[in-house]
Formats: sequence, C-alpha cells, structure tokens
Amino acid sequence: MNDPQIEATQDLKLDRYFAAVWRAKYLILLGALAAAAATFLLARNQPAQYNATANLEIGRVWREPLADYYLTAEMINSAGFLRELSEKSGIKANHLRQSVKAEAVEGGPRRERYPILVRIAASSGSAEEAAGIAQAVASEVIARHDKLFDEALAARVERQRGLERQLEELRAQASPAARELAMKLESELAELKSNISSPTITRKSRMMEERVASSAAAEPPVWRGVAVSALIAALVLAGSAALFDHLRPFRKGKAAGK
Repeated sequence: MNDPQIEATQDLKLDRYFAAVWRAKYLILLGALAAAAATFLLARNQPAQYNATANLEIGRVWREPLADYYLTAEMINSAGFLRELSEKSGIKANHLRQSVKAEAVEGGPRRERYPILVRIAASSGSAEEAAGIAQAVASEVIARHDKLFDEALAARVERQRGLERQLEELRAQASPAARELAMKLESELAELKSNISSPTITRKSRMMEERVASSAAAEPPVWRGVAVSALIAALVLAGSAALFDHLRPFRKGKAAGK
C-alpha cells in the first residue's frame, strides 16, 4: 500500500472519530454542564476559611539567642509539639496539624540574610478560632523559652552577686593592689549589670506588637474551577465516544463469531 492510500485510510479513521464525537455532542454538552454545575455548587457550599498570623521574636541573653529560629519553626511543625499543645489547650491534634504552619522569616541584605522572627500561621473556619490557635502556639513557645531564659540568666546573676561580694571584701582592704583589683571588678560589674538590664542585649521571647493578625483566606475564582471541570468532562466524554466507536467493529465481529 502506497503513501497516498495510507493517508486516505488515516483521514477516513479521523473522519469516523469526528463523526462519532459529533453524534454524541448533546451527551458531551450535558455532561460538561453537569460537571460545571456540580463544581459551582461544591465551591459555594465550602465554609469560609480564615487565617491568623503571629510573629514571634526569639529572646536572647547577652546577645545569644535562646533558640535557633529555623529549629524553632521545625519544632512548631513537629507532631510531638502539636500533640503536647493539644493536651494543654484542648484543641484536637488533627486540627492543629492541618491548620498550623511555622517558618523562619529572614531579613537583611540580599547576600547576608539572617532570620529575624518566626511566623506562626493558623487557619480555621472562624477568625476567632484561627487567632486563638496562633495565640496558643505562640504562648506555648514563649513559655518554653522563658524557662531557657531563666536558666541562662541565672548564671549571669550569680556572677553579678559573686562580683559584689568580692568588691565588698576588697573595699575593706587598704592596699593599692586591692584598690586596683576593685576598680577592674567595678568595671566588669557595671558592664554585667548594663548587659542584663539592656532590652536590646537581654530580653525574653515575645510576640511582635503583642497581637495576632487575622484575615479571611483568599479564595481562587469560582469560575476558573467551573470552566476546568466542564472542559475535563467534555474531553473525557469525547474520548469515550471515539473509543466506543473504535471498539464497535470488534464488538460486532465478536458477536457474529458467537
């Protein structure tokens, strides 16, 4: 069989498939409309979703962070943390796993970016519940960091008390060596007190602006999903019609053989 005959045969097959699809045009149209209507109704019946965000700044003692920002975000996302929070707050663990997401937010120059806060995002069916979840997560992290803060600060406070005792003993002495050592200890003690009391050097973990921001979740356009569903349904039905027509001679031959 030469090439023109092969092309003619292929054209006949394509015409046959197009004819099969055309015969099923009303069924395809009804199927596409049904899929579009079902998608529209499902989208309209979906409950509203709200998002809440809490920005957490990790505390530090003498410029040393209480915890790593990236590890803190991973801890919040972990099943163990959410399970423990569920036991304390009464919020279902499955709901927490589905709604809570934490990430470290970076700042600074493009080539030297560094983490500046941990962003805790929560979603739920109401703005109040979403804000409550974000607040509960942030409060639990802050409570854990408060323990770390107290432990780290205790060593500095103990050092301060030791210096104060040494100064009292040196001031009771009249030797030049004692006075010289006392001056050095006074300088160290002043620096120690300054670093302990400075809010930029030593501070506890806290939520930025002491609030939780909440907003309605952005929803994708309904008509986009409707159009996609209608197109998929039309393509599936058109392909089914062509496949059925393709298998019809085989089905007839099989029936005749019987």
